[in-house]
Amino acid sequence: MVKFLACLFLLISSTAFKIKTIPIFGNGFKNKDGKELVSFKSKEFKLFTRDIFQNISYEPNQDTIPFEPFALALRGFMHLKHTQELTDTQHITIIDFSKYCNKRRLWVLDLVNQKVKINEWVAHGKRSGNEYANNFSNRYNSQKSSLGFFVTGGTYWGRNKFSLKLHGLEKSFNSNAFSRGIVVHGANYISASIVNRNERIGRSFGCPAVSKSSNNKIINTIKGGSCLFIYHPSSYYLNNSEILNTDLYLTIENLVI
Repeated sequence: MVKFLACLFLLISSTAFKIKTIPIFGNGFKNKDGKELVSFKSKEFKLFTRDIFQNISYEPNQDTIPFEPFALALRGFMHLKHTQELTDTQHITIIDFSKYCNKRRLWVLDLVNQKVKINEWVAHGKRSGNEYANNFSNRYNSQKSSLGFFVTGGTYWGRNKFSLKLHGLEKSFNSNAFSRGIVVHGANYISASIVNRNERIGRSFGCPAVSKSSNNKIINTIKGGSCLFIYHPSSYYLNNSEILNTDLYLTIENLVI
């Protein structure tokens, strides 16, 4: 029987020292030092995820992040954080390619302060679909978007002006992103005026392109080692992503943002 242990006091901000309490229940697993372990598949981790989701704050004009992409993104983020893949553990970018292209389907979330900093339009690859993205690829010259987890790299000035390199972390899904030139960049075919005319925003050659007006802000917020997750309810991806399907066990003390 699951036994109540205690309340977990999470140190959410090292600067503001915001304290949050989350009820944590033992799952019967302990490490060699006798400390309780929490699995990513456990009820405790689901409780942790739901608590953060319910406390996210939004600006009046921002759309709400759907729960499923958020929950998967947080799980992958915690995996990458504890395998030391991330330099920036404050921000996570979530792109929901299940949504209609003219919806603001990109969110930059500040996990430390639990608020959405940016909510913007983002393009998918021209061969991924028209109004909706439904085909994805890791292949060169496919002109399709790639799913999964990325780590943001450095910035550069190129053909699309100020751009951000992306490093795909998932073999078969996005590991060729860097060599394919899949980057965050601004594009004229994405703008509020296009959306307001009820015209479909344009499509990229596979890059998560954004509007020119939001490009600099997005890149400067997420550059240099933060997590970016591109979601779609593709059963093949969800069933075969190693990041999502590899379970980890954390001590209660490590179940923190």
